[in-house]
This record gives sequence, C-alpha cells and structure tokens, in this order.
Amino acid sequence: MARARLLLPALAFVTAVAADARGLTALGCIAVIGSVAHRSTRLPGVFALAGLLLAARFGHPPMLTEETHTARFAGTVVGDVRTGDGGASFPFALATGIVVRAHVRDADVVSGERLIVRGRLVPFDEARNPGEPSRRALALGDGLAGELAGDRVVLRAPPDSRDVRTWSARARAALSRRLREVLREPEATVVAGALWGERGTLPQEIRDDFQATGTVHVLVTAGLHLGVIAWLAVTALRLARVPRVAASLAAIPCVVAYAWLSGAHLPSQRAAAMVSVALLARAYGARAVSWNALALAALVVAVIWPAAVTTVSFALSFSCVSAILLFARPLQHALERWELPERVHEALALTIATQIGVWPLSAATFGVVAPYAILANAAVVPATGVAMLAGIAALLLGAIPVAGRAAATIAVWDVDIILRVVSAVAALPGARVWVAPPPALAIVAYDAAAIAAAILLRRSVRAAVAIVACASIAVLVTTLRLPDGKLTITMLDVGQGDGIVVRTPRGHVILIDSGGRLERGPARDGRSPAELVGERVVLAYLKREGVRHVDLLVNTHPHGDHVGGFAPIVRALRVDAIADSGQTYGGRAFNDGLREAALRHVPIHVARCGDRWATDDGVTLSVLSPCGALFADGKNDVNENSVVIMLAYRDFRMLFMGDAGFAAEQRLLENGADLRADVLKVGHHGSAYSSAPSFIVAVHPRYALISAGRHNLFGHPAAATLATLRNAGTTAYRTDRCGAVIVEPSMNTRTLTVLHC
Repeated sequence: MARARLLLPALAFVTAVAADARGLTALGCIAVIGSVAHRSTRLPGVFALAGLLLAARFGHPPMLTEETHTARFAGTVVGDVRTGDGGASFPFALATGIVVRAHVRDADVVSGERLIVRGRLVPFDEARNPGEPSRRALALGDGLAGELAGDRVVLRAPPDSRDVRTWSARARAALSRRLREVLREPEATVVAGALWGERGTLPQEIRDDFQATGTVHVLVTAGLHLGVIAWLAVTALRLARVPRVAASLAAIPCVVAYAWLSGAHLPSQRAAAMVSVALLARAYGARAVSWNALALAALVVAVIWPAAVTTVSFALSFSCVSAILLFARPLQHALERWELPERVHEALALTIATQIGVWPLSAATFGVVAPYAILANAAVVPATGVAMLAGIAALLLGAIPVAGRAAATIAVWDVDIILRVVSAVAALPGARVWVAPPPALAIVAYDAAAIAAAILLRRSVRAAVAIVACASIAVLVTTLRLPDGKLTITMLDVGQGDGIVVRTPRGHVILIDSGGRLERGPARDGRSPAELVGERVVLAYLKREGVRHVDLLVNTHPHGDHVGGFAPIVRALRVDAIADSGQTYGGRAFNDGLREAALRHVPIHVARCGDRWATDDGVTLSVLSPCGALFADGKNDVNENSVVIMLAYRDFRMLFMGDAGFAAEQRLLENGADLRADVLKVGHHGSAYSSAPSFIVAVHPRYALISAGRHNLFGHPAAATLATLRNAGTTAYRTDRCGAVIVEPSMNTRTLTVLHC
C-alpha cells in the first residue's frame, strides 16, 4: 500500500464530498485549511478542497420540495419500463430538464416514447416508518428529482432516434425482446440480469433465493460482468493477431460502452473505471488491480455524480473491492496448503474476501445474513461468467439455426445449474438469518478489525480468522433487540390500510392488522397487491426490529387493506395464534393467509365479545365486538363486524376500532361497554360514517390515531370526523401527514411521529 499515492488524496476528495452532503461544509473547510498548511498533507488537502468545490457546485441536484396540482406533463421515457400492479413505472425526463419516476395506469409504455401524462408531481418521501430507508436518499443516488403520480397517458409519440438519452434503454429493451425469442423463462431473465442487470420479471421465490444465498450481486452489472466483457474483447482481438498493447487499449472502449449499455449505474461506473485502469496496466506491464486503481475509480464516480458518494451502493461497491485488495492474495497463499487447482484457490480467495468485506453492510441494508454465501458464490460466480458468454453467443448467432440453438442450450443448462445451486443452498437449515440492522459504529469497528486481520494474515492465519470471527460476533450481538421494559404501540404508515404493532414490556408482540391495500387485480408476479404492501412495510418493520415470533395476530376483518401481511407474516415468522372476525370473504390476501395458517397449524380463534388475552407482563386485550349476531343487512357489514379490542396496561387503555362504523359504535353504546380510553385508533380510517359524536364522548380519548393513505380516493379522514375529535378536545395524529405514530404509555403518555406534522 506504500505505493498507493492516489489513495489518500482520493479518500480526502470523497470525504469532502460526503461532508458537504451531510451539512458539514464548515468543518470540512477548517480541515482543508489545516491540511494545506502542512507539507505532508498538502496534496490530500488540495483534493479535499476540490471535493468541497465540486460538491458545492454539483453535489446538490434539484429535488422537488412541494407537490403540484394535477396537470399535464410532457416528457420522454429515458429508462427501463417496469410493468405490474395494473400499470407501469419508468424514469421520465420532463421538458423542464429534471428526471422523475413516473407511474401510470397504462402498461404498454415503451422506452424512448414521448408522452404527455396527466398527474401531479410529488417529492420523494423521507422514511415514513421507523428504520425504513429514505426513498429521497435512494432517489438522489439515481438522479431522480421526484415522482409523477400519473393518472393516464394523454398523448404519445414514437421515440426520437436522435435523443441520446434514450439509446441505452431502447437498446436494452430490444436485446431483452431478442433474448426471450431464443431463451425460455426464467432462464432468459437470469441471463438478462447477468448481461445488463435486468431482473424485474424474475419470480419472487427466485429473487428471495438469490438474496438468501448472497448471490444477488450476479444480477447487477459490476466487476464480474465487465471483467468478462474485457476478457472477451481482449481474447477476440488477440485471436485476430492484434498486439497485446493495442488489444488491451482497444478493449477499454468496449468496457465503457458496455457499462453505458447496462444503464451506467454506480456499480458499473466503478467497475468500468477499475477495469479500464486494469487494461491500461496490462498494456504497459503493471499490476492490474491496485489501490491506485480503486482510488481512481472512486474519483471518477464522485466526479460524475457527487450525490452517489453518500449512497449504500457506493459503500457496498468499494467495500467489496477493498476487501479483495486486502485479503485475496494472502488468502490464496493460505489456501495453497490444500491440494486444489490454482484457479480454485483463486476463486475461493476472491469469494471469501468479498464476503468479509460486504456482509455487515449487506446485513444493514437488506436485514439478512447469508451463512452459506461463500459456498453459493463459489459455484454461482463462475457459472455466471459462462451464462454471459453463452447468452451473448445466443444473441449474436440466433439467426444461424445450429449455432444459435447450441448457444441457447448451453445458456439454459448453465442457468439451470445456477438456479439449482441457489435453490439448494437457500433450502439449507439457517440459510436465511434475518437480523436487525447493525449500527454504523459497529460496522466501522468491524472494518477496523478486518484491516488488522488482513495485516496479520500473512503471519498467522489463525489470528486473522479469530479477529474476523470475534468482530463478526460483535456485530451480530449489536443486532439483538432485547425487551426494554416498556409498552410500545406503533401504528405504521401502510398507506390506505391498517397495520399496528404492540410490543409489551417483556418483548411479546401482538399485531392488530397487518397492512395492505384494496385488491384490484393481481400484482406483476401473480400475488395480491395487498400482500406486497404487507410484506414491504409491516413484515420489513418486524424484521428490522428483530422480531421473529408473534404471540397474537388479530385480523379485525378480512379486507385486503387490513390483512395484506397475513400470509407473508405467517410464512416468515413463528405465529402462536390468530384472532379473526369469523367472516367469509373472497379476497386473495385473506384466503392466502388462511392457507398459510393451515399449512403451519396456527390455531385461528373466532373473536367474540368477552374474549380476553393476557400476557405475563400485565398487558390485556379484551374483545368488545362483535357481540351477538353479525350485521348482515347493509353494504358495510364486513366493516361493521370488525373485531374491536380494548388494550389495558396498568392505568393505560387504548381502543382499537378496526373499520367499525356507526352501527357497531351504537351497539357498543347500547351494550353498556366501558369505552373510556386514553388513545383511540379511529374506526374506518376516519371516514364520515364512523366516530359519531356520542361515541367519542363515551370514549373521551386524549389522543386519536388515524391510519389513512395520502391522496386516497375516499377523502379519509373526513372533515366531519376531524371536527368531532377536535370538539372533544382530542389531539389527532394521521399517518398520511405524520408517517408512523408511536404511543409510549407511562406516567404521562406520549405520542411520537416519524415525520413532523
């Protein structure tokens, strides 16, 4: 590392850009002045100054800050089109110059089209639920300024062949169509993922297997893929008797062009820079992979798109290569005692080094640890290279019957091997270890320990292994979420639905509904759209919180906006019991949940007034409704028959109304139930047909929680409901404005919100 003269300047440059993004520009300027004043740190100081200047000028791309009224917006589809859930989404370059992600109901949009879309521009969200990644930060790394919540495409025109912005997306779309003419599914999608990062149509279970085995990176265009392209270009040129220097230099444009074709995302940018430097080094007899090459790649990425420096993708990409530089060669030497071919030593060393470098960041990002990642990658990574070569051959030789068919057959066989390996490894015991995200400080400490282990590795393999093992265990310990002795009730922002998580003082978990949305047709992978919401929001929250066991899941009623997480949660976690309203309903999310519960022998109890559940730490749930015969003579009967629950803990009481409305409220009043509560979860999302004044007077809540989706089609919460609560002296919190709402009962019950509202 002594010769890595570019490493410290590059680190200073990137750190300065990141400091500016975090609002630490003044501190960065002080550090720059101090660095420039000393001769030994003058060069890094100059680079840091350049980083601050670049960030000040280009590091803050325009982002939408306010929502617009519904209008017509003209623009061009400049990226890949993803279809599903009754419509399409795509990067859309507006005539004003900004790029947004558009969502429209039309599913027949194609890359490069010029459209006029009716909708409204909406800023990207910050995190709306605890621990949730910020969509705004993710979009910033992708160069998107906001969203266009589109209604429909009003007018369309064919692509403009002169518009350079659309060329790569149109080329990928054409290649995808061609690939599916010569390969069957899902092999075609896996090959497309390996060739240019496409995986949108991959079935969910296959995506889960790739994620669980730590092999999803083979479907993202990065170093492996551009390395294959560089090898292919150099080999073809050498077979044509082109000299080594010329062949290496001529391969560089091929690598850059391939990165552009794949979409020029951050991993491909980094890989293109490093592979280009490696080709230059090969041309002139220098070392191909080095710290200087990594430093140059970081500078290139930071200059091209400064905002990318603070993204997880940047951290993952450069952590991976740094680990390879630190560990690969010493590991290869250590593995030489095993009598295996040299290529096997090299492959194992690269795989182990990569996993050492990225697993803590992957755990923090995806919430999963893949214990068998080394085993899976050792087989999948080489096979992916073969799949790429066979896929390219199938595309090029498709018009030649025998040759094209042979290439396609090899590609199918190879991908079948990949899928079999991934599926087999994912099926091993403990293949998916869900963990809560480790804190940033734990990851930094792990990285420091890993560097120390790399230094020791040449002298003592055992000592290096012990350091990495101890550091890994320490990181895993930080992911444990032990009970904190408090009752916490979190009403998640699930959009237009309900999803509430109750954590008791000793760590028991009770779910009252599990999110979702109204079910209007199947999602892109054939599952209910309600289940996708329940999985993405409620189940994801539980995993981030380290929840593996649910004591009780209450389905207040079977509508999709309340039971979207029913099946995903029962499938992923251990659920002791389910309480249900006992109604029959044809919704897919509800019936999928019933099937999953039956498969796992989870008992389902039909809840009726008088039923009671109690935990060993003093929390009780009492069912107040339904009582007697179910409502059966109105269009809102399913809602009115919701399970109504009173939660009690010491002097605190909270009433959960599900979607119960006027009829259920009146019956509760007539039955003389004790409805007094400190907090009310308002019925039916605050609709105009719930929360009657007489009912609110009887409950007399201090706080009211309303779960409603932004811009929902029903006008929830209704102005009349809000007025009733306000007149009763009740403070209302709404998920559409506040994000998730957290209630912490204590001597003085407090209510927290994720967003300022």
